[in-house]
Amino acid sequence: MEKTNYTEAIYFRKREYNRNGWNELKIKAADIIALTGEKDVKAVCEGMLKNMLEGDRIINGSDDKPSKDLEIAYYCDNLSESRRRLY
Repeated sequence: MEKTNYTEAIYFRKREYNRNGWNELKIKAADIIALTGEKDVKAVCEGMLKNMLEGDRIINGSDDKPSKDLEIAYYCDNLSESRRRLY
């Protein structure tokens, strides 16, 4: 079975929010884990962090300790590649 690419899955959601004119996507690692049944919390958190661009922020949790509690707010009004990646 192929492993889910969380980086791509989250970017897909960000593009969806952008197309609908919604400015902010707040997502928790626990929500992604519940939807996918994934057991690898570290993989989910790494995918979330790799999608962070300049201006995005961690609402809950830490970037150095993978946890189901990780929650990130992604700003979706500007998905330009010119925005600096944070991770």
